[in-house]
Amino acid sequence: MPRKERGAPTQLGLLTLGDHLPDPHTRRYAESQAERFALWVDLCARAERGGFDSCWVGEHHFNDYILSSPQMVLAAVAMRTERIRLGTAVSLLANHDPVRFAEDFATLDLLSRGRAEIGFGSGITPHTFALLGQDPERAHEVMAEHLDLLLRLWEEEKVDWTGIHRAPFRGGRVEPRTYRGGRIPIHFASGTSEGTAERAGREGHRLMLMTIYKRYRDFRRLGEIYREAYAAAGHPAEGCCVSAVAYVHVRRDDADAWAFWQPYQRNYLRFVMGLARDQGLSASLQAVQDEAPSFLDERGRREADVCGSPTEVAERLLWADTGSEARETQSARNAGATFSPINVSDPRTRSKGSPA
Repeated sequence: MPRKERGAPTQLGLLTLGDHLPDPHTRRYAESQAERFALWVDLCARAERGGFDSCWVGEHHFNDYILSSPQMVLAAVAMRTERIRLGTAVSLLANHDPVRFAEDFATLDLLSRGRAEIGFGSGITPHTFALLGQDPERAHEVMAEHLDLLLRLWEEEKVDWTGIHRAPFRGGRVEPRTYRGGRIPIHFASGTSEGTAERAGREGHRLMLMTIYKRYRDFRRLGEIYREAYAAAGHPAEGCCVSAVAYVHVRRDDADAWAFWQPYQRNYLRFVMGLARDQGLSASLQAVQDEAPSFLDERGRREADVCGSPTEVAERLLWADTGSEARETQSARNAGATFSPINVSDPRTRSKGSPA
């Protein structure tokens, strides 16, 4: 899960969405849930030692994505790391009380000495809202209101606030404060919405592109809209940031890599398709899902399925960076990056039912 800040080199990060699936060969779980959580913490610590810039964990509820509290996992990572940025991809702000959310992430920011970041999205399935007693049709409205209160809680000493979806907050001061004071860096996640990209830029946030759903070139326009809105609003150039994602598996040999990874990749996709069937998808994500088969190559892979030898994977990432229409163009492979994706597989993770 990498990002590109304007004027800075492309950065690479490690992302897990928190799936815990049976092994596709044995149909049995290779580890307990406790061992799975310990693995994620260990992977993030190893990512720092391996030179990654950030690690990211997802948030889901009521399914085999068992990582429902990313801030707690990241707090454990904070105790074992010193440099790597710690982010969520993504937090479901509409499902949280913004006051408690402000407290939790300020705590994480203090424990990590200012390394916390937050990705925000409205979620992928209405099932979560139903079980939490919320209306999924109002997710964006609730999220906008919660974000308004959240930012005020971080930026103001004493807050008087009235909204529609939460009780008024009168004369309160949230403690603890964030490490540097003020807001924690925020990323808006978007797979299709130009409005989300424009708002992220206009309000001075960052943009997280859900590039696993389509071809990389399909997201170029969202990046352009974001950058244009960011610049037009006069925000500091160094805060302009676009990130993208991919599933990555690396082995010494190209053919061996795909042969090893394919059962796990297909097992994961079956899980995701089953989740969509059983719990439903948001309207925008369903539209993307319906188009998904048209984005497969001749081998049945998506562009975001980056698998092969170290050389092959590096070339694929460079190609995704350049936005070239033709992957065979060597000059495109070696051109300067604009943004790049990664969601890395670890040898211990690969054999446990998760492609990343």
